Amino acid sequence: MATSNEQLIQSLCDLEIPKSIRISPDRKKVLYSSELTWGHRKGKFAVSTLWLASTDVPDSSVQLTPGLFRDYAPAWSPDGTAVAFISDRAGAGTKWALYLLPLQQGGEAYPITPVGNASPITAFAFSPCGSHIAFLSADEDPQSTELRAWGESWRFTQLRVVDVRTKRVRTVKLDRHVTGLCWSPDGTRIGFSSCLTPDIEEPHLTGTAISVIDTDLVSIEELCHFPRVVIDLTWAVDGHLYFCAGVPASKTFAGHGVYRTDSGSRDHRYEWSAFGLEDDSIGLARDSKGTLVVHVQHRLDSRVCLLDGTVLYSKPEELEAFAVESDADGNFVLAVATSNINQPAEVYTTNSSNEETMTKISNHGNRFADRRFGTCSFLTQISSDGEVELDALYLTPKSYASSDTPCRPLPTAVLIHGGPNTRLTNAFNTYYYMLAPYLLSLGFGILLPNYRGSSGRGERFGSYSIGGLGVYDYADVITLTQCAIDRGYADKERLLVGGWSQGGFLTNLCSVRNGSHDGDWRFRAAIAGSSICDIDSMALTSDLGCVFEPELSRDGVAWNMDFDDTRNRSASALWAFKEASRRADAEGAPVVPPMLILHGEADARCPVTQAWALRRALRSYDIPFELVIYPRQGHFYEDQKYWVDMVLRTGRWCEKYIGDGR
Repeated sequence: MATSNEQLIQSLCDLEIPKSIRISPDRKKVLYSSELTWGHRKGKFAVSTLWLASTDVPDSSVQLTPGLFRDYAPAWSPDGTAVAFISDRAGAGTKWALYLLPLQQGGEAYPITPVGNASPITAFAFSPCGSHIAFLSADEDPQSTELRAWGESWRFTQLRVVDVRTKRVRTVKLDRHVTGLCWSPDGTRIGFSSCLTPDIEEPHLTGTAISVIDTDLVSIEELCHFPRVVIDLTWAVDGHLYFCAGVPASKTFAGHGVYRTDSGSRDHRYEWSAFGLEDDSIGLARDSKGTLVVHVQHRLDSRVCLLDGTVLYSKPEELEAFAVESDADGNFVLAVATSNINQPAEVYTTNSSNEETMTKISNHGNRFADRRFGTCSFLTQISSDGEVELDALYLTPKSYASSDTPCRPLPTAVLIHGGPNTRLTNAFNTYYYMLAPYLLSLGFGILLPNYRGSSGRGERFGSYSIGGLGVYDYADVITLTQCAIDRGYADKERLLVGGWSQGGFLTNLCSVRNGSHDGDWRFRAAIAGSSICDIDSMALTSDLGCVFEPELSRDGVAWNMDFDDTRNRSASALWAFKEASRRADAEGAPVVPPMLILHGEADARCPVTQAWALRRALRSYDIPFELVIYPRQGHFYEDQKYWVDMVLRTGRWCEKYIGDGR
């Protein structure tokens, strides 16, 4: 029989999260999909459901599709009478097609592309008149082989156009890999982005071409070549194609802004347009009238802005998804999926002229309607070198929150985000894998530091990661932990540090450097998830090793360095174990705390060999540890049963080493 803890984490993992929101052209209806957090799965295959709600009617969402298949990425037809979406309903997890669902009474969804295709559809868009849909998919694999000859079996994603009425599909055969698409506002051309090969590192190494093609799929013109990855290619009514990318253009780990290129120009240029200097743009959208809107992270606020910076929506909460439609008077109707520490993600509608009025039109988190998990406090602190102001969140469990601060310092888990170019703000699932609400239910406080390199602060703040791994980020975690202690939130005698991916990298550094800072406290335990302990081997084995590591380490990878260049050792925890052991002997007390190591067996980003190396070092120095390798799981776990196991183990580790949180 399941315990109450198991029941709680099961309920948290079962929450449906709204995604891919779209507002109807007449602004009266909201269409969206829902799925489990990060699209993980309870059974063999992931599922997704489509919903329809009325814009201003509370709790009005009704289910459009049965929730038995992966029906996702919905879009309105331009006349608002039908919905198109991607689905695997012809073969769960194996067969993919575009479906059209008429919204008249009794309408049934039917396929408009071949249902036997095994290649997923990665993106699609209606033509402005609604007669055609452009979409992206790879050619079918003509052969089945276990051999892996690099480059020989690449399947390039192609640009295709289907006639909605006749279902005839035409394909643009390019010796390139297409990554994005958009229609011109007049429907006479299609813009698309592409790179040389489907290899995951390709656009980071050789860049992305932005091109246009006529609707006969004959005449192609390259508009510009961008040196890195681009996302959300969008064609605006001003004749420019816009996209989000790094600021500066040559970097991935700095700011993120909006660029544009002229659809009528012949000079093959692009130019920076907005955002990315003091904040970060992380997505673009366009309403049915062609107005461009931008999803912006502004410190801990999530914003929806016009390109000129006009703020249509802003809240210090995480924004899961959004959509915007404007009326003839220039007012905007917005639909947003957002959450906070006590409210699971729901879809709300609001108006740009009265942002404070929010109508909740979905009810996916009703099982938690009467439950409070705690309070969220925003902390700021000057960095130890005095260069920047840092942000953090402290989550106080309900059982200890008499006001904005706990009634006494709490046993605290310092949970460090990955990325490094992400950030944490107020949300129901503020941290990964539903850990935050679960640890709060056990009575533990949670500190969420946004170190230098985090997003939301623009180019200068983000670029501290470049050449600064293990320096600024580590110092900021220590500074913000000290801040939580000084302000009465965290009990310095009961601190645990944990993190995933880049957060796991910093967890490992905090462990081997434990107690070496100025404060009179140490971490009593650590949890390293999908972590990194050696930067040199990451460059050799990670799927993005020749992209991320050279930039973050300023070309510090084996094939670029002199034989005696050991620069990466200073930020690699593996190389600090011997010194930590010497310090422990000199101080007569342990330095490296007991460590729980959690890792996916099939992790391509931070390979499982990093966990093996960490385990070998811990065992060599007789330091308590537990190592759990989750079979078939990648960098983000897909099977829910492993989510449940991981969260329960995390809770037990906290209770064992920083006390009974209750």
